[in-house]
Amino acid sequence: MSIGKEKRKEILRFAITGTLVTAILYGVYLPLTLIMTDQPGKAYSIGFAVSFVSNFLLSNYYTFKTKPTVEKAVLFCVVQLINYMLQIVCFQFFIFIGVSKIWAPVPVWIFIFPVNFILMRISLKTNSVKELMHKIFNIEKKIR
Repeated sequence: MSIGKEKRKEILRFAITGTLVTAILYGVYLPLTLIMTDQPGKAYSIGFAVSFVSNFLLSNYYTFKTKPTVEKAVLFCVVQLINYMLQIVCFQFFIFIGVSKIWAPVPVWIFIFPVNFILMRISLKTNSVKELMHKIFNIEKKIR
């Protein structure tokens, strides 16, 4: 199965946006780990929250070329909540297995990238919660 030219461009834009948003997250997280030495999960969460708004705007205007709406903001929040939960669980796992708190976010981002792309694309190219549910359940049916 080949990926079309437009989808490849979209993936590249997603990678660029993701890199910028990740730099913002890490730029907040890293100094906080020096202050909150025994709470890296809290530092990561604060970094994620700070990067959230730029992620919404860049994802709409640049990555997926969609127009931000209140409904898209709600869908984005739902998807980012799922994304956050996946990231924080992975982050805590990497801390648990002994990865330095300085480097623990890196494998998280590598693991989450494809999952986040799919979730973000579905949410920002969807016009309603009802349509989002339909798309999610159709994906489930295709997997079976």
